[in-house]
Amino acid sequence: MTQDEVHAQIRRLASQRGGKLSMRAFFSETGVSDQWLRTQPWFAGWNDLMSRLGIEPQQFSNARIPLGELAKSVASLSVELGKWPTEDDIRRARRRDPSFPGLDAIRPFRRSGALAATVVAIADEQPALHAARSYAEPHLVREPAEVDEHTSARIQGYVYMIRSGRRYKIGKSTDPSRRFREVKLELPEEAHQIHAIPTDDPAGIEAYWHRRFAAKRVRSTEFFELSAEDVRAFRRRAYQ
Repeated sequence: MTQDEVHAQIRRLASQRGGKLSMRAFFSETGVSDQWLRTQPWFAGWNDLMSRLGIEPQQFSNARIPLGELAKSVASLSVELGKWPTEDDIRRARRRDPSFPGLDAIRPFRRSGALAATVVAIADEQPALHAARSYAEPHLVREPAEVDEHTSARIQGYVYMIRSGRRYKIGKSTDPSRRFREVKLELPEEAHQIHAIPTDDPAGIEAYWHRRFAAKRVRSTEFFELSAEDVRAFRRRAYQ
């Protein structure tokens, strides 16, 4: 589904609902997945999209829990369990402590890999949660997101992000998996591939991210000291 098609579906459904539309109703009626929508480069949030289309989003009494808070709860649970928590573990934690986030709030981020990536970033920043990093890393989404046939024909390369220790390397390659294997051998600390953005302009998009994170650059290298939100911003791009 293209951006214009998404906009058309939103306008159609909103007109049937008195000018309002919830994100949940949109997914239910169209079959579009939460994960797919959040990876689109033009999507900056449901309320932002509704505002740009001149539509009032439907409000709910239960506020959405920020990803950072969810990740802290899951990181603490993983340290307590000594492993990455299963859905049953999360349900049991919720029964023991009603303040623990529910599975419905956690599941979308868990499936997309955003939860694991945020736990890794939080574990790096908080020594008490350091063990959670090794439990979360196998659950990172490392492969580039799928793109449609038209976009695929334009891809000239990838801009990748690799984490080594507390730092992140951002570079370009025509084969990010092969490049990761090469870089991994050169780094003194264990490395993990975080994400690769397909693009028709590898040099230009690499330069964009280097400029965006210039204040966090480690001297004149391709390494950056990034926050969890910085990493999430990079990982949201399915194509650029």
